[in-house]
Amino acid sequence: MSKMKWEASLYRLLIQHLRVPELVYPFELGSSDALAERNRQLAILQEQCAMDKRSGQNSLVQMLNKTFEDRGCIAQANNLAFFLDRVFDVWLRKNAFQEELSLVFQTWRFVLFKFSIPVYAGMASAEESKGHEQQLGKLISLMDSIGKFARKWSPVPKRSKQLFLDQLKKIESSLDDTEGKHDSIIDIIEAQWYGFIDKQDEKNCKISERLIQSEYRKNHTQYCLWLAYHYLNVLFKKRTLPSVLQDFLREFWVGVVARKIEASLPEQLSSREAIVVSSYNEKLDQSCKNIVRVFCHKGESSFQLADQIIEDLQEMSKGVSLTGSNTFLESQSAPTAFFSDESLWRELSECLVLLLQGQLSEEEVLEFELLQLPEHLENTFGDIDQFKNGAIQFENLNISLSDWFELYDQDELITLKLIADFKQSQQLLFSNYLGMKAAQLSYHEFAERLVQGNIKKLAKTHAFSSVFDQAITGLAKIAENQKQARLQAAEKAKAEAEKMLEDRRKAEEQSRLRAEEIAQRTKQLLAKRADKERLEKENAVAQLIRAFNLGAWISINTGGEALRYKLVVKLAATGKYVFVDRLGIKKREFIEADLVQALINKDIEILSDGAEFEESLERVVSRIRMSK
Repeated sequence: MSKMKWEASLYRLLIQHLRVPELVYPFELGSSDALAERNRQLAILQEQCAMDKRSGQNSLVQMLNKTFEDRGCIAQANNLAFFLDRVFDVWLRKNAFQEELSLVFQTWRFVLFKFSIPVYAGMASAEESKGHEQQLGKLISLMDSIGKFARKWSPVPKRSKQLFLDQLKKIESSLDDTEGKHDSIIDIIEAQWYGFIDKQDEKNCKISERLIQSEYRKNHTQYCLWLAYHYLNVLFKKRTLPSVLQDFLREFWVGVVARKIEASLPEQLSSREAIVVSSYNEKLDQSCKNIVRVFCHKGESSFQLADQIIEDLQEMSKGVSLTGSNTFLESQSAPTAFFSDESLWRELSECLVLLLQGQLSEEEVLEFELLQLPEHLENTFGDIDQFKNGAIQFENLNISLSDWFELYDQDELITLKLIADFKQSQQLLFSNYLGMKAAQLSYHEFAERLVQGNIKKLAKTHAFSSVFDQAITGLAKIAENQKQARLQAAEKAKAEAEKMLEDRRKAEEQSRLRAEEIAQRTKQLLAKRADKERLEKENAVAQLIRAFNLGAWISINTGGEALRYKLVVKLAATGKYVFVDRLGIKKREFIEADLVQALINKDIEILSDGAEFEESLERVVSRIRMSK
């Protein structure tokens, strides 16, 4: 019993990271609600995989879709279901088990799913996972042994087929009731199964050994009888002989010849050589040839042998009786010509006397009629034409002892094992998986059936572990590629997000700078506009001031009090303006710029520009002139 070595790390990789396009993978968060939902789904899956629920189902993926109404399940459950469906489908297809076994094995995917899902989807510890993987390895090795036995199993005979089926049910039931106690239950199942196998092998060996021995004896006896028929047919062919002798040869003497051949036939002689009886039993050959000389020839030799021939034949046939349990021949279906051993010898003696006296009529002397082979001998060893065509060598069949074959017989498929090669008679003996006789075929018939295709070598069993490992290797590569693709996609998305953030920051910075630039430009424009307005205002005020005439009055706000002053001096060259109060006392002196700014700031208010003073002055001057 070998322990399986398998890539548990690759198995974990594909269970965790595989993504099957046709399955739904809900987005899972690491919250307490997500954990509670995971545990709820695990409980549902355990319940759906129970023996009473999985009957008639043959797909874990279909079970998941039906259970969760195509909303999807946790990733590990999806991947484990897809993986086990694939392994079991390939394993069953490659091995082409008998229908009854396929129906049983179809549901075992649910057993392995239920066995594994708590560990791979339940967030088990590293120690728990390691222990589970060791037990899973044992279970896979057990599947190898079961598959090997199942490949050779046959529902025939019906009385024995239930032994294996019951053992499978027992294993399935034990696995179904583990409730997490995998360590102990797998060891128990292993012990039960291999105990069953050892017991079957022991029984098989004993039955096969007894079968080979009994079939060899039976085959040798029947083969010697087959040789006797052919030997006599060759010896008497195209000869004329009394009808009594014809009956004697057919009903009695062929059995005597067969018995003598059986007692003296060397095992190394082939079928073509064995027909030459003189090479290994000269006495028998001489007796048969004496019958030919006495009953078929006319001449002096026949008279010389006739006196002793009956006694010689009786002596040679001692122990062989026409009737009774010691007869060599099987019972004849046609009526017999002789009623007893005494009548046989009496009629043969009377025939000989009449023959020697020449008193036998033409109706009583006929051409020899070939002895008709019994059907079972012809079916087993073939007819005389086949014998003439020569022997087929066992080596030319390209088969070996212990090879397994599939035989199609009356639309029924029978699995059988070659357990013996009877070289001398060119017979092959086959047994079923129980060691019981399943078939016996001649080399010739076996070769014909091979050509016809109704018998063929049983294909090598495809081990469950091999299919399991191949699926792991193939899907793990896909899972790793998908994982790397997701990581690359995540890195790309992260880079794109960072780029978007950087682009956004740059855009915002550019917007800020543009806004500041716009604000600066606006400020400059406003400042220019303000400067322009101020300049225009200053120019307007300056024009007003420049238009001042002497005598112009202004009001200056000083400490909340408005004081009036009159312009008395205006120096256009220096831009100086001198103001006095009502008493003519000088109070203020401004240059033009300060006066403009004070007016703009409304610190000074223009009361009069002095035009009326000019007009009054002109009137006064005019009157003075007129008075002179």
